[in-house]
Amino acid sequence: MIKLRLFSALREIAGAKEVEVEGDDLPIEVALKKFAAKYGDKAQATLFDRQGELLPSVLLLVNGEAAENGGATCVSPGDTVQVLLPTAGG
Repeated sequence: MIKLRLFSALREIAGAKEVEVEGDDLPIEVALKKFAAKYGDKAQATLFDRQGELLPSVLLLVNGEAAENGGATCVSPGDTVQVLLPTAGG
């Protein structure tokens, strides 16, 4: 299981600060696609463009460190992926 720590809109969509995704040693993008499949169109649109590519504005951290290869970074059981979205305000 891979743990996703969610912020802003994703936290509202999931109704939780953290969720777990089935899988071992998989790219973050695959874990996020599993998350989007479970939580629906709003999650999909928040994370991915119309071609199904991870939006470049999504910031990914693995165990508190920047994901070196973005969505292609592989994560293992026990890892926590922080998924941060851009916010607007002033």
